[in-house]
Amino acid sequence: MSAPGPTILIVDDHPVMRHGLIALLEVEDWVGRVEQATTAAEASERAVTVHPQLAVVDLGLPDGDGVELIRNIRRSVPDCAVLVLTMTSEPATVRACLDAGASGYVLKSTAPASVVHSVRAVADGGVVLGPGVAAHTLDAGGSARLRPPLDRLSPRDLRVLALVGDGRSNVQIARTLGLSEKTVRNRLSAILTVIGVADRVQAALLARDHGLTPADPQN
Repeated sequence: MSAPGPTILIVDDHPVMRHGLIALLEVEDWVGRVEQATTAAEASERAVTVHPQLAVVDLGLPDGDGVELIRNIRRSVPDCAVLVLTMTSEPATVRACLDAGASGYVLKSTAPASVVHSVRAVADGGVVLGPGVAAHTLDAGGSARLRPPLDRLSPRDLRVLALVGDGRSNVQIARTLGLSEKTVRNRLSAILTVIGVADRVQAALLARDHGLTPADPQN
């Protein structure tokens, strides 16, 4: 008998967004239970009583600071990962959330399939910065949440490595990023040197071990 899937707490005061995300997750066979909260106070209480493995948090809550809520959840339920799903991509806000303990940051404008992919990646222990987030955050504030040796890679090289970890060929990576195959080949060679691995297989394993995922799994 397989182990039950994770309990996920959705924190969002917008009913359409909240119920839409719940509907997306409830049909996923890897999800256990989906709980919900509409305020920071309710979310803090639900986190303690439900003990979710993941909280998906909007920052625009009516009664409190979303960043402080992340801290509260991580402090009261240390095993609960946090994925921010919100409207703003302002670099200082993204960094504040990551510094508070969030493992991912995705914009609400992201395609539904990519949101679900990000939820699963964070639930599995990964770190996800969605489309429109990663480059701004890394450019403005350094690779705050990336562990060595990935913290030595540029945003573009992180994307290349994520696609390698996703099993993409050089041709597929070139098409996804709008580069020539030769450029991808040269960049990958440089990436292997920087992260200290011998070949593509080891690079892919390292990307997966660090929870690095492509920004858009559908590309």
